[in-house]
Parts: sequence; structure tokens; C-alpha cells
Amino acid sequence: MATINISLPNTLALQLDELVNRFAFANRSEFIRSLLRRFFSDQALLQEGAVFPFVVPRTKSRKKIVSEFKKTGKYSPGFLEDLNKGLKNSRYFKD
Repeated sequence: MATINISLPNTLALQLDELVNRFAFANRSEFIRSLLRRFFSDQALLQEGAVFPFVVPRTKSRKKIVSEFKKTGKYSPGFLEDLNKGLKNSRYFKD
């Protein structure tokens, strides 16, 4: 078995330890091996992981995207206007 070393920020290491304990893995290595087996066995998951966090939007509709942002009530009118302009300038998005 090959040995590899990785460095993690303390917060990520603590989250890892919480999951190891919650799911009763023997140790961090067992948990990471399990994640890797799952990751490599699912092509969709592998593709999503390869581009994360830059996932392709599910819609090309500029109006729908802006509408969804607006519905949340979290964004200012200025932000929504800038978002709309930015999407309008893109060749990827429609309407």
C-alpha cells in the first residue's frame, strides 16, 4: 500500500475527524479511502468534482437566473442589475 501525506487547514482536519467519528471509521485513512472509492466509481461525481466549484448552470436563461436570485431577497437591486448585465454580455446565456 502506498503512503501519501496531505496538509489540511485545522478547520478542515476537525471536520474530517467529526465525520470519521460520526460514521465510525477506524481512522482518517479509512475514511479517505472510502471517499476515493466512491468518487472513482461514479463518473458523474468524478466529472462534477473535476470542475467544482465551477459547475455549469442548469439553465441558460438569463431571466430565470436573475429571477431566482431576486426571489431570495438577499441581493440589492444594484447587484441584480449588474448580474443581468454580466449575463447579457455572455455568449452562453440566452434571453
